[in-house]
Amino acid sequence: MSGYQRGPQDGRAWQDRDPEQERWAGQPQPPPAGPLQPYGQAPRPVVLVPAKAPGLAVLFSFLWLGVGNCYAGQVGLGVTFIVAQGVCAPIAAFLAALTAGFSLFLTVPVWLAAFAVSAATGYARCTAHNAALGIRRF
Repeated sequence: MSGYQRGPQDGRAWQDRDPEQERWAGQPQPPPAGPLQPYGQAPRPVVLVPAKAPGLAVLFSFLWLGVGNCYAGQVGLGVTFIVAQGVCAPIAAFLAALTAGFSLFLTVPVWLAAFAVSAATGYARCTAHNAALGIRRF
């Protein structure tokens, strides 16, 4: 029979042999080829962390004060803004009804200032999050 040769030790044909396996017979196996994979340990899980869009944080802050901060990862600050708006909006509406709208000259600038702070902190947090991931611009 052509192409058939007996192995020197186990009787398998040469086509059935794995030269890599025989190369390491009786020796410790080489470490796996994966990056930073310690020998003898289970593979590390890969965690994908998505980038955050700073513009969305600003948009969410405009639509509902504090939601942009929650999106950016500043949940405590975001909840504080949400609760503050929930408390102040009815008071502002009551004062606007009581003073025929003249109190809006005071309450609207306060809301705009709160929006500016919420949008700026949300934007900065998203930018820092992306920079930590190695994303320069989003």
